[in-house]
Amino acid sequence: MKLSLRPLTGAFPILAGILSAMSYVQGQTGYTGMSDLPASATSYLWTALALCFTWLFHHTFVKKRLRPTLPMVGFGLFFGVCNAFGLHLFAYDSWQMGPSSLLFLLIKAVGQSLPMMAVFAWIDHALRSGLLSHDGKLPWFKRHETLCLMGLFVLCWSPYLIAFYPGTVCWDLGEMVAQFFGQREMDTWHPVFTTWIMGSCVWLGRLVGSDNLGAMLFTALQTLALSYALASAVRFMRRAGVGRIVLWISAAFFALTPIWGGYAQFISKDTLYTSTLLLFTLSVLEYLVLGESCPAKLFVRCLLACLLRSNGLYVVLPTALVLIPVLRKWKPAAALCAAVVGALLFSNVLIPALGIRDETASGIYSVCFQQSARTLRDHADTVTPEEYAEIDLVLDAERLPDLYEPWISDPVKYTFRQYGQGREAEEAALARYREAWLSMFKKYPLTYIETFFAGNLSYYTFAPKIEGETYNDQAGNRLVFETWELSHSQGDDPRFLDTTQIAALEPVRILLAMFARGWRHIPVLSLLYVCASYTWVCVGAALSVLRQKRWRILAGFLPALMSLAVCMLSPVNDYFRYFLPIVSMLLPLLAASREN
Repeated sequence: MKLSLRPLTGAFPILAGILSAMSYVQGQTGYTGMSDLPASATSYLWTALALCFTWLFHHTFVKKRLRPTLPMVGFGLFFGVCNAFGLHLFAYDSWQMGPSSLLFLLIKAVGQSLPMMAVFAWIDHALRSGLLSHDGKLPWFKRHETLCLMGLFVLCWSPYLIAFYPGTVCWDLGEMVAQFFGQREMDTWHPVFTTWIMGSCVWLGRLVGSDNLGAMLFTALQTLALSYALASAVRFMRRAGVGRIVLWISAAFFALTPIWGGYAQFISKDTLYTSTLLLFTLSVLEYLVLGESCPAKLFVRCLLACLLRSNGLYVVLPTALVLIPVLRKWKPAAALCAAVVGALLFSNVLIPALGIRDETASGIYSVCFQQSARTLRDHADTVTPEEYAEIDLVLDAERLPDLYEPWISDPVKYTFRQYGQGREAEEAALARYREAWLSMFKKYPLTYIETFFAGNLSYYTFAPKIEGETYNDQAGNRLVFETWELSHSQGDDPRFLDTTQIAALEPVRILLAMFARGWRHIPVLSLLYVCASYTWVCVGAALSVLRQKRWRILAGFLPALMSLAVCMLSPVNDYFRYFLPIVSMLLPLLAASREN
Protein backbone atom coordinates (compact mmCIF):
# COMPACT_ATOMS: atom_id res chain seq x y z
CA MET A 1 0.00 0.00 0.00
CA LYS A 2 1.41 3.40 -1.00
CA LEU A 3 0.47 6.75 0.48
CA SER A 4 -0.35 9.62 -1.86
CA LEU A 5 1.25 13.03 -1.35
CA ARG A 6 -0.09 14.65 -4.53
CA PRO A 7 -2.20 17.36 -2.84
CA LEU A 8 0.93 18.62 -1.04
CA THR A 9 3.36 18.29 -3.94
CA GLY A 10 4.18 22.00 -4.20
CA ALA A 11 4.34 23.14 -0.59
CA PHE A 12 5.06 19.84 1.09
CA PRO A 13 8.88 19.72 0.63
CA ILE A 14 9.35 23.22 2.05
CA LEU A 15 6.95 22.84 4.96
CA ALA A 16 8.20 19.37 5.80
CA GLY A 17 11.83 20.53 5.59
CA ILE A 18 11.23 23.37 8.04
CA LEU A 19 9.22 21.16 10.42
CA SER A 20 11.85 18.41 10.36
CA ALA A 21 14.75 20.80 10.98
CA MET A 22 12.97 22.56 13.86
CA SER A 23 12.05 19.19 15.35
CA TYR A 24 15.72 18.49 16.04
CA VAL A 25 16.26 21.68 18.05
CA GLN A 26 17.03 21.07 21.73
CA GLY A 27 16.71 23.84 24.28
CA GLN A 28 19.87 24.83 26.14
CA THR A 29 18.10 25.65 29.41
CA GLY A 30 18.43 22.74 31.83
CA TYR A 31 20.58 20.75 29.39
CA THR A 32 22.45 17.96 31.21
CA GLY A 33 23.52 15.82 28.26
CA MET A 34 27.06 14.43 28.19
CA SER A 35 27.94 16.54 25.14
CA ASP A 36 28.59 20.07 24.01
CA LEU A 37 25.60 22.41 24.30
CA PRO A 38 23.28 22.02 21.28
CA ALA A 39 23.02 24.83 18.76
CA SER A 40 20.55 27.52 19.77
CA ALA A 41 17.24 27.80 17.96
CA THR A 42 18.49 30.97 16.19
CA SER A 43 21.57 29.25 14.74
CA TYR A 44 21.99 29.22 10.95
CA LEU A 45 22.67 25.49 11.31
CA TRP A 46 18.95 24.84 11.36
CA THR A 47 18.43 26.85 8.17
CA ALA A 48 21.07 24.73 6.44
CA LEU A 49 19.45 21.56 7.79
CA ALA A 50 16.01 22.73 6.60
CA LEU A 51 17.41 23.28 3.09
CA CYS A 52 18.93 19.78 3.10
CA PHE A 53 15.65 18.22 4.21
CA THR A 54 13.70 20.28 1.65
CA TRP A 55 15.99 19.00 -1.11
CA LEU A 56 15.55 15.43 0.18
CA PHE A 57 11.76 15.69 0.18
CA HIS A 58 11.63 17.41 -3.22
CA HIS A 59 13.96 14.90 -4.82
CA THR A 60 12.16 11.93 -3.25
CA PHE A 61 8.48 12.83 -3.39
CA VAL A 62 8.30 15.35 -6.27
CA LYS A 63 11.07 14.64 -8.75
CA LYS A 64 11.31 10.85 -8.36
CA ARG A 65 7.70 10.48 -7.19
CA LEU A 66 8.68 7.84 -4.67
CA ARG A 67 6.08 6.88 -2.10
CA PRO A 68 6.72 5.14 1.23
CA THR A 69 4.63 2.09 1.91
CA LEU A 70 2.52 1.79 5.04
CA PRO A 71 5.21 -0.29 6.86
CA MET A 72 7.79 2.37 5.94
CA VAL A 73 5.56 5.07 7.38
CA GLY A 74 5.02 2.96 10.49
CA PHE A 75 8.73 2.36 11.06
CA GLY A 76 9.45 5.99 10.20
CA LEU A 77 7.09 7.08 12.97
CA PHE A 78 8.65 4.48 15.27
CA PHE A 79 12.06 6.01 14.56
CA GLY A 80 10.67 9.48 15.22
CA VAL A 81 9.32 8.46 18.62
CA CYS A 82 12.56 6.66 19.56
CA ASN A 83 14.72 9.55 18.39
CA ALA A 84 12.67 12.39 19.87
CA PHE A 85 12.20 10.73 23.24
CA GLY A 86 15.80 9.46 23.21
CA LEU A 87 17.22 12.93 22.51
CA HIS A 88 15.01 14.40 25.26
CA LEU A 89 16.24 11.80 27.75
CA PHE A 90 19.85 12.35 26.71
CA ALA A 91 19.45 16.13 27.03
CA TYR A 92 17.48 16.38 30.29
CA ASP A 93 17.94 12.95 31.96
CA SER A 94 14.21 12.54 32.54
CA TRP A 95 10.89 11.94 30.87
CA GLN A 96 8.93 13.70 33.60
CA MET A 97 6.79 16.27 31.76
CA GLY A 98 3.33 17.78 31.63
CA PRO A 99 0.65 17.19 28.95
CA SER A 100 1.67 20.23 26.88
CA SER A 101 5.33 19.21 26.87
CA LEU A 102 4.35 15.67 25.91
CA LEU A 103 2.23 16.95 23.01
CA PHE A 104 5.09 19.15 21.81
CA LEU A 105 7.49 16.20 21.97
CA LEU A 106 5.09 14.04 19.92
CA ILE A 107 4.94 16.77 17.25
CA LYS A 108 8.75 16.76 17.18
CA ALA A 109 8.64 12.98 16.80
CA VAL A 110 6.47 13.37 13.67
CA GLY A 111 8.85 15.97 12.25
CA GLN A 112 11.87 13.76 12.89
CA SER A 113 10.15 10.78 11.28
CA LEU A 114 9.67 12.43 7.87
CA PRO A 115 13.33 12.29 6.71
CA MET A 116 13.52 8.64 7.72
CA MET A 117 10.44 7.85 5.62
CA ALA A 118 12.18 9.47 2.65
CA VAL A 119 15.35 7.47 3.35
CA PHE A 120 13.33 4.24 3.51
CA ALA A 121 11.72 5.11 0.14
CA TRP A 122 15.17 5.73 -1.38
CA ILE A 123 16.60 2.48 -0.03
CA ASP A 124 13.65 0.58 -1.45
CA HIS A 125 14.02 2.37 -4.79
CA ALA A 126 17.74 1.52 -4.97
CA LEU A 127 17.14 -2.14 -4.11
CA ARG A 128 14.22 -2.64 -6.52
CA SER A 129 15.15 -0.45 -9.49
CA GLY A 130 18.48 -1.99 -10.47
CA LEU A 131 20.72 0.80 -9.13
CA LEU A 132 22.81 -1.90 -7.46
CA SER A 133 22.59 -4.37 -10.34
CA HIS A 134 25.49 -5.98 -12.15
CA ASP A 135 26.56 -4.15 -15.32
CA GLY A 136 27.83 -7.26 -17.06
CA LYS A 137 31.52 -6.46 -16.61
CA LEU A 138 33.55 -8.43 -14.10
CA PRO A 139 35.27 -5.82 -11.93
CA TRP A 140 37.63 -8.20 -10.17
CA PHE A 141 40.24 -10.71 -11.12
CA LYS A 142 38.61 -14.00 -12.01
CA ARG A 143 41.34 -15.88 -10.17
CA HIS A 144 42.49 -15.29 -6.59
CA GLU A 145 39.78 -12.69 -6.08
CA THR A 146 39.73 -13.07 -2.31
CA LEU A 147 43.51 -12.91 -2.02
CA CYS A 148 43.66 -9.76 -4.15
CA LEU A 149 41.07 -8.06 -1.98
CA MET A 150 42.82 -9.17 1.20
CA GLY A 151 46.06 -7.74 -0.14
CA LEU A 152 44.33 -4.43 -0.94
CA PHE A 153 42.87 -4.17 2.55
CA VAL A 154 46.08 -5.06 4.38
CA LEU A 155 48.03 -2.61 2.22
CA CYS A 156 45.63 0.21 3.07
CA TRP A 157 45.66 -0.72 6.77
CA SER A 158 49.45 -0.99 6.88
CA PRO A 159 50.04 2.57 8.17
CA TYR A 160 48.15 1.62 11.34
CA LEU A 161 49.78 -1.80 11.58
CA ILE A 162 53.28 -0.36 11.22
CA ALA A 163 52.92 2.78 13.31
CA PHE A 164 51.21 1.01 16.22
CA TYR A 165 53.33 -2.17 16.04
CA PRO A 166 52.84 -4.61 17.72
CA GLY A 167 49.30 -3.29 18.27
CA THR A 168 47.27 -1.41 20.85
CA VAL A 169 46.52 -3.75 23.76
CA CYS A 170 43.18 -3.27 25.53
CA TRP A 171 42.74 -4.01 29.24
CA ASP A 172 40.71 -7.17 28.60
CA LEU A 173 43.46 -8.84 26.59
CA GLY A 174 46.08 -7.92 29.18
CA GLU A 175 43.95 -9.57 31.85
CA MET A 176 43.47 -12.63 29.66
CA VAL A 177 47.23 -13.03 29.24
CA ALA A 178 47.57 -12.71 33.02
CA GLN A 179 45.05 -15.55 33.42
CA PHE A 180 46.85 -17.70 30.84
CA PHE A 181 50.18 -17.39 32.66
CA GLY A 182 48.78 -17.74 36.17
CA GLN A 183 48.83 -14.23 37.65
CA ARG A 184 45.05 -14.36 37.78
CA GLU A 185 42.74 -17.28 38.38
CA MET A 186 41.16 -18.21 35.05
CA ASP A 187 37.42 -17.59 34.89
CA THR A 188 34.68 -17.11 32.29
CA TRP A 189 34.44 -13.33 32.71
CA HIS A 190 36.62 -13.26 29.60
CA PRO A 191 36.03 -15.86 26.83
CA VAL A 192 38.23 -18.83 27.65
CA PHE A 193 38.80 -19.84 24.02
CA THR A 194 40.05 -16.36 23.13
CA THR A 195 42.21 -16.39 26.27
CA TRP A 196 43.87 -19.58 25.01
CA ILE A 197 44.49 -18.07 21.56
CA MET A 198 45.97 -14.83 22.90
CA GLY A 199 47.99 -16.65 25.55
CA SER A 200 49.37 -19.08 22.99
CA CYS A 201 50.51 -16.22 20.76
CA VAL A 202 52.31 -14.56 23.67
CA TRP A 203 53.80 -17.90 24.73
CA LEU A 204 55.20 -18.40 21.23
CA GLY A 205 56.64 -14.89 21.28
CA ARG A 206 58.27 -15.48 24.63
CA LEU A 207 60.05 -18.55 23.29
CA VAL A 208 62.32 -16.04 21.56
CA GLY A 209 62.11 -13.59 24.45
CA SER A 210 59.70 -11.06 22.94
CA ASP A 211 56.26 -9.98 24.18
CA ASN A 212 56.15 -7.73 21.13
CA LEU A 213 56.39 -10.75 18.84
CA GLY A 214 53.62 -12.54 20.74
CA ALA A 215 51.34 -9.53 20.48
CA MET A 216 52.25 -9.14 16.81
CA LEU A 217 51.24 -12.75 16.15
CA PHE A 218 47.78 -12.06 17.52
CA THR A 219 47.57 -8.81 15.54
CA ALA A 220 48.55 -10.67 12.37
CA LEU A 221 45.96 -13.38 13.07
CA GLN A 222 43.09 -10.95 13.54
CA THR A 223 44.23 -8.83 10.58
CA LEU A 224 44.16 -11.86 8.29
CA ALA A 225 40.80 -12.93 9.67
CA LEU A 226 39.29 -9.45 9.23
CA SER A 227 40.70 -8.98 5.72
CA TYR A 228 39.45 -12.44 4.70
CA ALA A 229 35.96 -11.80 6.11
CA LEU A 230 35.62 -8.39 4.42
CA ALA A 231 37.03 -9.75 1.14
CA SER A 232 34.47 -12.57 1.34
CA ALA A 233 31.76 -9.95 1.87
CA VAL A 234 32.73 -8.09 -1.31
CA ARG A 235 32.98 -11.39 -3.20
CA PHE A 236 29.48 -12.34 -2.04
CA MET A 237 28.18 -8.97 -3.21
CA ARG A 238 29.69 -9.50 -6.66
CA ARG A 239 28.19 -12.99 -6.91
CA ALA A 240 24.83 -11.62 -5.78
CA GLY A 241 24.84 -9.36 -8.85
CA VAL A 242 25.88 -6.02 -7.40
CA GLY A 243 27.28 -3.57 -9.96
CA ARG A 244 30.91 -2.60 -10.45
CA ILE A 245 30.69 0.95 -9.06
CA VAL A 246 28.98 -0.23 -5.89
CA LEU A 247 31.60 -2.94 -5.47
CA TRP A 248 34.41 -0.43 -5.75
CA ILE A 249 32.69 1.83 -3.23
CA SER A 250 32.28 -1.12 -0.87
CA ALA A 251 35.93 -2.10 -1.24
CA ALA A 252 36.95 1.52 -0.63
CA PHE A 253 34.79 1.61 2.52
CA PHE A 254 36.59 -1.42 3.93
CA ALA A 255 40.04 -0.32 2.76
CA LEU A 256 40.07 3.41 3.48
CA THR A 257 37.68 4.04 6.37
CA PRO A 258 39.79 4.32 9.56
CA ILE A 259 37.39 1.95 11.32
CA TRP A 260 38.95 -1.16 9.80
CA GLY A 261 42.61 -0.21 10.00
CA GLY A 262 42.02 0.92 13.56
CA TYR A 263 40.48 -2.39 14.58
CA ALA A 264 43.06 -4.44 12.67
CA GLN A 265 45.78 -3.09 14.98
CA PHE A 266 43.62 -3.04 18.14
CA ILE A 267 44.41 -6.16 20.16
CA SER A 268 41.00 -7.07 21.54
CA LYS A 269 38.45 -9.84 21.37
CA ASP A 270 36.17 -7.82 19.08
CA THR A 271 38.07 -7.98 15.78
CA LEU A 272 38.24 -11.79 15.63
CA TYR A 273 34.63 -12.06 16.80
CA THR A 274 33.43 -9.58 14.18
CA SER A 275 35.27 -11.52 11.48
CA THR A 276 33.78 -14.90 12.39
CA LEU A 277 30.27 -13.53 12.91
CA LEU A 278 30.42 -11.83 9.51
CA LEU A 279 31.59 -15.09 7.92
CA PHE A 280 28.72 -16.93 9.64
CA THR A 281 26.27 -14.35 8.26
CA LEU A 282 27.76 -14.73 4.79
CA SER A 283 27.28 -18.51 4.94
CA VAL A 284 23.62 -17.92 5.77
CA LEU A 285 23.21 -15.38 2.95
CA GLU A 286 24.98 -17.61 0.43
CA TYR A 287 22.34 -20.25 1.02
CA LEU A 288 19.37 -17.86 1.09
CA VAL A 289 20.43 -15.81 -1.95
CA LEU A 290 22.66 -18.08 -4.03
CA GLY A 291 21.27 -21.45 -3.00
CA GLU A 292 24.73 -22.64 -1.98
CA SER A 293 25.70 -24.30 1.28
CA CYS A 294 28.86 -25.81 2.72
CA PRO A 295 27.92 -27.56 5.99
CA ALA A 296 31.54 -27.87 7.14
CA LYS A 297 32.18 -24.16 6.62
CA LEU A 298 28.91 -23.26 8.33
CA PHE A 299 29.76 -25.48 11.31
CA VAL A 300 33.23 -23.97 11.83
CA ARG A 301 32.05 -20.37 11.48
CA CYS A 302 29.08 -20.90 13.75
CA LEU A 303 31.15 -22.62 16.43
CA LEU A 304 33.90 -19.97 16.37
CA ALA A 305 31.34 -17.16 16.66
CA CYS A 306 30.06 -18.83 19.83
CA LEU A 307 33.50 -19.47 21.34
CA LEU A 308 35.38 -16.26 20.57
CA ARG A 309 33.04 -14.04 22.56
CA SER A 310 30.71 -14.93 25.41
CA ASN A 311 27.65 -13.30 23.87
CA GLY A 312 28.19 -14.99 20.50
CA LEU A 313 25.88 -17.80 21.56
CA TYR A 314 23.10 -15.28 22.21
CA VAL A 315 23.42 -14.16 18.58
CA VAL A 316 23.86 -17.56 16.97
CA LEU A 317 21.32 -19.62 18.93
CA PRO A 318 18.18 -17.55 18.08
CA THR A 319 19.42 -17.28 14.48
CA ALA A 320 19.86 -21.06 14.28
CA LEU A 321 16.40 -21.73 15.72
CA VAL A 322 14.81 -19.66 12.94
CA LEU A 323 17.15 -20.83 10.20
CA ILE A 324 16.76 -24.57 10.73
CA PRO A 325 13.17 -24.70 9.37
CA VAL A 326 14.08 -22.13 6.67
CA LEU A 327 17.12 -24.01 5.32
CA ARG A 328 15.03 -27.01 4.12
CA LYS A 329 18.16 -29.19 3.90
CA TRP A 330 19.28 -31.53 6.61
CA LYS A 331 23.06 -31.06 6.21
CA PRO A 332 23.28 -27.31 6.93
CA ALA A 333 20.64 -27.71 9.63
CA ALA A 334 22.69 -30.49 11.20
CA ALA A 335 25.81 -28.30 10.99
CA LEU A 336 24.05 -25.51 12.89
CA CYS A 337 22.78 -27.93 15.55
CA ALA A 338 26.20 -29.52 15.94
CA ALA A 339 27.91 -26.13 16.32
CA VAL A 340 25.45 -24.94 18.97
CA VAL A 341 25.71 -28.24 20.84
CA GLY A 342 29.51 -28.03 20.64
CA ALA A 343 29.47 -24.52 22.09
CA LEU A 344 27.15 -25.59 24.92
CA LEU A 345 29.34 -28.60 25.71
CA PHE A 346 32.42 -26.37 25.76
CA SER A 347 30.80 -23.95 28.23
CA ASN A 348 28.90 -26.41 30.42
CA VAL A 349 31.07 -29.53 30.37
CA LEU A 350 34.68 -28.82 29.35
CA ILE A 351 35.16 -25.56 31.27
CA PRO A 352 33.81 -26.95 34.59
CA ALA A 353 35.86 -30.13 34.07
CA LEU A 354 39.00 -28.00 33.79
CA GLY A 355 38.17 -26.25 37.07
CA ILE A 356 37.69 -22.84 35.46
CA ARG A 357 35.50 -20.67 37.64
CA ASP A 358 32.19 -19.55 36.10
CA GLU A 359 31.65 -15.81 36.59
CA THR A 360 28.86 -15.24 34.08
CA ALA A 361 25.81 -15.37 36.37
CA SER A 362 25.81 -11.61 37.04
CA GLY A 363 26.78 -10.64 33.49
CA ILE A 364 23.21 -10.15 32.28
CA TYR A 365 22.22 -7.99 35.26
CA SER A 366 23.83 -4.75 34.08
CA VAL A 367 20.48 -3.14 33.27
CA CYS A 368 18.89 -4.34 36.53
CA PHE A 369 21.78 -3.03 38.62
CA GLN A 370 21.54 0.32 36.83
CA GLN A 371 17.81 0.49 37.52
CA SER A 372 18.39 -0.09 41.22
CA ALA A 373 21.09 2.60 41.25
CA ARG A 374 18.92 5.18 39.48
CA THR A 375 16.02 4.41 41.79
CA LEU A 376 18.21 5.08 44.83
CA ARG A 377 19.45 8.27 43.18
CA ASP A 378 16.03 9.67 42.26
CA HIS A 379 13.77 8.19 44.96
CA ALA A 380 15.91 7.91 48.07
CA ASP A 381 13.10 9.43 50.16
CA THR A 382 10.54 6.76 49.17
CA VAL A 383 12.66 3.59 49.05
CA THR A 384 11.83 1.53 52.14
CA PRO A 385 14.54 0.28 54.54
CA GLU A 386 13.65 -3.28 53.55
CA GLU A 387 14.15 -2.53 49.83
CA TYR A 388 17.41 -0.72 50.55
CA ALA A 389 18.65 -3.69 52.59
CA GLU A 390 17.85 -6.16 49.79
CA ILE A 391 19.81 -4.08 47.28
CA ASP A 392 22.66 -3.70 49.74
CA LEU A 393 23.01 -7.46 50.06
CA VAL A 394 24.13 -7.57 46.42
CA LEU A 395 25.44 -4.07 45.66
CA ASP A 396 26.99 -1.26 47.69
CA ALA A 397 23.74 0.66 48.12
CA GLU A 398 25.35 3.60 49.90
CA ARG A 399 27.63 4.40 46.96
CA LEU A 400 25.23 3.64 44.09
CA PRO A 401 23.66 7.14 43.72
CA ASP A 402 27.11 8.70 43.28
CA LEU A 403 28.50 5.91 41.09
CA TYR A 404 25.54 5.79 38.70
CA GLU A 405 26.27 6.96 35.15
CA PRO A 406 23.35 6.57 32.70
CA TRP A 407 25.60 5.51 29.82
CA ILE A 408 27.76 2.82 31.50
CA SER A 409 27.02 0.28 34.22
CA ASP A 410 30.60 -0.67 35.16
CA PRO A 411 30.92 1.62 38.21
CA VAL A 412 27.71 0.14 39.65
CA LYS A 413 28.37 -3.41 38.47
CA TYR A 414 31.81 -3.54 40.07
CA THR A 415 30.25 -3.15 43.54
CA PHE A 416 28.65 -6.60 43.13
CA ARG A 417 29.47 -8.20 46.48
CA GLN A 418 29.43 -11.84 45.33
CA TYR A 419 31.87 -11.40 42.44
CA GLY A 420 34.59 -14.03 42.59
CA GLN A 421 32.61 -16.39 44.85
CA GLY A 422 31.54 -18.71 42.01
CA ARG A 423 28.34 -19.29 40.10
CA GLU A 424 26.37 -20.92 42.94
CA ALA A 425 26.98 -18.04 45.35
CA GLU A 426 26.16 -15.49 42.64
CA GLU A 427 22.93 -17.23 41.61
CA ALA A 428 21.74 -17.58 45.21
CA ALA A 429 22.25 -13.87 45.86
CA LEU A 430 20.74 -12.85 42.51
CA ALA A 431 17.62 -14.98 43.06
CA ARG A 432 16.83 -12.97 46.19
CA TYR A 433 17.74 -9.71 44.46
CA ARG A 434 15.34 -10.44 41.59
CA GLU A 435 12.40 -10.49 44.00
CA ALA A 436 13.28 -7.04 45.34
CA TRP A 437 13.96 -5.75 41.82
CA LEU A 438 10.56 -6.94 40.56
CA SER A 439 8.67 -5.51 43.52
CA MET A 440 10.35 -2.12 43.04
CA PHE A 441 9.56 -2.16 39.31
CA LYS A 442 5.89 -1.89 40.22
CA LYS A 443 6.61 1.26 42.26
CA TYR A 444 9.02 2.97 39.84
CA PRO A 445 8.16 1.85 36.29
CA LEU A 446 9.11 5.15 34.63
CA THR A 447 12.51 5.19 36.36
CA TYR A 448 13.18 1.64 35.22
CA ILE A 449 12.22 2.49 31.62
CA GLU A 450 14.31 5.66 31.66
CA THR A 451 17.30 3.68 32.91
CA PHE A 452 17.01 1.10 30.16
CA PHE A 453 16.79 3.62 27.32
CA ALA A 454 19.42 5.95 28.77
CA GLY A 455 21.87 3.05 28.68
CA ASN A 456 21.47 2.18 24.99
CA LEU A 457 19.73 4.96 23.07
CA SER A 458 22.73 5.87 20.89
CA TYR A 459 22.56 2.51 19.12
CA TYR A 460 19.30 3.54 17.42
CA THR A 461 18.96 7.33 17.84
CA PHE A 462 21.05 10.13 16.41
CA ALA A 463 22.11 11.36 19.83
CA PRO A 464 24.93 13.92 20.11
CA LYS A 465 28.52 12.75 20.38
CA ILE A 466 29.31 11.97 24.01
CA GLU A 467 31.92 14.49 25.18
CA GLY A 468 33.74 14.69 28.48
CA GLU A 469 35.05 12.07 30.85
CA THR A 470 33.01 8.93 31.41
CA TYR A 471 34.11 5.82 33.30
CA ASN A 472 37.41 4.80 31.63
CA ASP A 473 36.26 6.94 28.66
CA GLN A 474 34.30 3.98 27.31
CA ALA A 475 30.85 5.38 26.55
CA GLY A 476 30.83 6.85 23.06
CA ASN A 477 34.24 5.34 22.29
CA ARG A 478 34.98 4.66 18.63
CA LEU A 479 38.66 3.76 18.20
CA VAL A 480 41.36 2.87 20.74
CA PHE A 481 44.96 3.85 20.11
CA GLU A 482 46.28 3.79 23.67
CA THR A 483 47.71 0.61 25.19
CA TRP A 484 46.82 -0.41 28.72
CA GLU A 485 50.11 -1.74 30.06
CA LEU A 486 49.07 -4.13 32.83
CA SER A 487 52.67 -4.69 33.88
CA HIS A 488 53.09 -0.99 34.66
CA SER A 489 50.07 -0.90 36.97
CA GLN A 490 50.59 -4.28 38.66
CA GLY A 491 54.32 -4.37 39.37
CA ASP A 492 57.35 -5.89 37.70
CA ASP A 493 56.17 -9.50 37.41
CA PRO A 494 57.62 -10.58 34.01
CA ARG A 495 54.59 -12.76 33.34
CA PHE A 496 52.43 -9.69 32.74
CA LEU A 497 52.16 -8.67 29.10
CA ASP A 498 54.60 -5.83 28.43
CA THR A 499 54.69 -4.46 24.89
CA THR A 500 56.54 -1.41 23.59
CA GLN A 501 55.84 0.59 20.46
CA ILE A 502 58.50 2.11 18.22
CA ALA A 503 59.40 5.43 19.84
CA ALA A 504 60.44 7.08 16.57
CA LEU A 505 56.93 6.57 15.17
CA GLU A 506 55.18 8.44 17.99
CA PRO A 507 54.45 11.51 15.77
CA VAL A 508 52.97 9.21 13.13
CA ARG A 509 50.77 7.53 15.74
CA ILE A 510 49.49 10.90 16.93
CA LEU A 511 48.66 12.00 13.37
CA LEU A 512 46.91 8.72 12.53
CA ALA A 513 44.84 8.85 15.73
CA MET A 514 43.86 12.47 14.99
CA PHE A 515 42.95 11.54 11.41
CA ALA A 516 40.90 8.49 12.42
CA ARG A 517 39.03 10.24 15.22
CA GLY A 518 38.63 13.42 13.22
CA TRP A 519 36.19 11.74 10.85
CA ARG A 520 33.59 12.00 13.58
CA HIS A 521 33.63 15.79 13.24
CA ILE A 522 33.31 15.95 9.43
CA PRO A 523 29.76 16.38 8.01
CA VAL A 524 28.48 13.31 6.13
CA LEU A 525 31.63 11.28 6.91
CA SER A 526 30.67 11.48 10.58
CA LEU A 527 27.59 9.37 9.80
CA LEU A 528 29.94 6.41 9.24
CA TYR A 529 30.75 6.61 12.96
CA VAL A 530 27.11 6.85 14.07
CA CYS A 531 25.63 3.51 15.14
CA ALA A 532 22.08 4.60 14.31
CA SER A 533 23.05 5.11 10.64
CA TYR A 534 23.68 1.38 10.23
CA THR A 535 20.70 0.36 12.34
CA TRP A 536 18.15 2.26 10.26
CA VAL A 537 19.67 1.42 6.86
CA CYS A 538 19.31 -2.24 7.90
CA VAL A 539 15.67 -1.54 8.81
CA GLY A 540 15.12 0.12 5.43
CA ALA A 541 16.60 -2.87 3.60
CA ALA A 542 14.43 -5.27 5.60
CA LEU A 543 11.33 -3.22 4.76
CA SER A 544 12.22 -3.41 1.06
CA VAL A 545 12.63 -7.20 1.35
CA LEU A 546 9.23 -7.29 3.03
CA ARG A 547 7.74 -5.32 0.14
CA GLN A 548 9.35 -7.74 -2.34
CA LYS A 549 7.75 -10.64 -0.42
CA ARG A 550 11.09 -12.45 -0.19
CA TRP A 551 10.34 -13.64 3.31
CA ARG A 552 13.22 -16.12 3.61
CA ILE A 553 15.83 -13.38 3.08
CA LEU A 554 14.70 -11.76 6.32
CA ALA A 555 16.31 -14.67 8.17
CA GLY A 556 19.67 -13.32 7.02
CA PHE A 557 19.06 -10.16 9.08
CA LEU A 558 18.84 -12.12 12.34
CA PRO A 559 22.57 -11.95 13.24
CA ALA A 560 22.45 -8.15 12.90
CA LEU A 561 19.19 -7.94 14.86
CA MET A 562 20.48 -10.13 17.67
CA SER A 563 23.77 -8.21 17.73
CA LEU A 564 21.76 -5.02 18.20
CA ALA A 565 19.87 -6.67 21.07
CA VAL A 566 23.20 -7.62 22.67
CA CYS A 567 24.36 -4.00 22.37
CA MET A 568 21.16 -2.73 23.97
CA LEU A 569 21.63 -5.08 26.94
CA SER A 570 25.37 -4.45 27.20
CA PRO A 571 26.99 -2.43 30.00
CA VAL A 572 27.94 0.50 27.74
CA ASN A 573 26.00 2.94 25.57
CA ASP A 574 27.34 3.94 22.14
CA TYR A 575 30.32 1.58 22.34
CA PHE A 576 31.46 1.04 18.77
CA ARG A 577 33.49 -2.12 19.25
CA TYR A 578 30.35 -3.89 20.48
CA PHE A 579 28.48 -2.57 17.43
CA LEU A 580 31.22 -3.44 14.91
CA PRO A 581 29.63 -6.73 13.69
CA ILE A 582 26.57 -4.83 12.45
CA VAL A 583 28.79 -2.37 10.57
CA SER A 584 30.51 -5.27 8.82
CA MET A 585 27.21 -6.93 7.87
CA LEU A 586 25.44 -3.91 6.36
CA LEU A 587 26.75 -4.02 2.78
CA PRO A 588 26.24 -7.80 2.30
CA LEU A 589 22.71 -7.41 3.70
CA LEU A 590 22.00 -4.65 1.19
CA ALA A 591 23.30 -6.88 -1.60
CA ALA A 592 21.07 -9.73 -0.43
CA SER A 593 18.09 -7.35 -0.34
CA ARG A 594 18.26 -6.16 -3.94
CA GLU A 595 15.50 -7.40 -6.22
CA ASN A 596 16.77 -9.72 -8.95
